[in-house]
Amino acid sequence: MTLTGKRWPCHFHGNRLYFAQGWEEKLEDIGLVQRSRWDKLEPGVRVTRSKRTNAYKVTLADGETVYFKRYLLFGKPFKFYLRPSETAVEVFSYTEMAKLGIPVAEPLALGEIRRFGSLFAACIVTRGIPETITLKDYAIHEWTFLPLQTQQKAFLMISATVCRHMRTMHAARFFHFDPKWRNILVRRSPTGKIEGLWWIDSPRGRKLPSWHRDYGIVHDLASLCRLALSFLSKSQRLRFLYAYCGPYATRQEIKKLAGKITQHLQRNPPKPVKPSKSDKCQSLTEFK
Repeated sequence: MTLTGKRWPCHFHGNRLYFAQGWEEKLEDIGLVQRSRWDKLEPGVRVTRSKRTNAYKVTLADGETVYFKRYLLFGKPFKFYLRPSETAVEVFSYTEMAKLGIPVAEPLALGEIRRFGSLFAACIVTRGIPETITLKDYAIHEWTFLPLQTQQKAFLMISATVCRHMRTMHAARFFHFDPKWRNILVRRSPTGKIEGLWWIDSPRGRKLPSWHRDYGIVHDLASLCRLALSFLSKSQRLRFLYAYCGPYATRQEIKKLAGKITQHLQRNPPKPVKPSKSDKCQSLTEFK
């Protein structure tokens, strides 16, 4: 069965896997086979862990790196009843962003275990993006310690790219709904120059009607702002909003948008992040 990139349940009943073209045989290396118990699978090295979500970094026989992420829904059989799983939504999100020309992780496979519409487990496999780290780790471990001029250049490049991608998504009425810094990957050269940026982890992405667009904009911008409060100055944050809103936005419109973002953040205030020199790390490559 092949990936569709649609935002709906993949099937009604059973244990089924869906593969990108040419990947079904390759992923047999990690034990991902139709009708197998992939909900018990623990391939490679675990990189994230929680009560219901585990992610593993796996090196295939040909040397390529993939990431296997598994969701288990213990005691919540009706949470995704006749609704798409988080993995199906993630594939949908990658498909929509790729259509818009936004660099994303490449989905290779997804699976769902359902019992008459109720979801019990889901998984997704994505291709690794070499020599990248999350924007969060880059900010904590590297950007903070760069010379001021290099730091400013990196900020301008990253903020311009993120702003362009967000404007493109929102113009198409697509909203990521989880654009945290840990869900953005960056690649930098040995000299510290940023060479690329990719979006990952969008299990909540969706399209909204025009009348609900403002809600999606505020939600996405507030998610981006959570770490920005710790690492960027007020003027840098305002500069980003001016760039996002475009040259024809008035100061009053930007002030109103900033107020909505502040109100959104006040409902769940972000915890401040204050890296020290002991946080500096020289070996954070391909974290995701």
